[in-house]
Amino acid sequence: MSVLETKVFTKELTSDTLTLTESFGVREISIRNKTAVVGTVTGSESLGGEASGAISLELDETITVVALEASVIKSLVIVAPAGCTLQIVAGV
Repeated sequence: MSVLETKVFTKELTSDTLTLTESFGVREISIRNKTAVVGTVTGSESLGGEASGAISLELDETITVVALEASVIKSLVIVAPAGCTLQIVAGV
């Protein structure tokens, strides 16, 4: 019998930046802001010539990004500015 295994990464990112790349092998990530200071999440791809822009995460807001099927997230920039703490849970 085959057992599928998911490895889980967890981190509280405070006053820092985390840049995910394809080499990290992340298939799914959830990011929650636990502070009143706004954090951001930005993709790297364009859609119909429109560049990606930052998504703001305010207090208690969560965003989840999931790669399709067997693929992984190519690039994602997560920014917790000074005074901001973002809770991150990722499946690899």
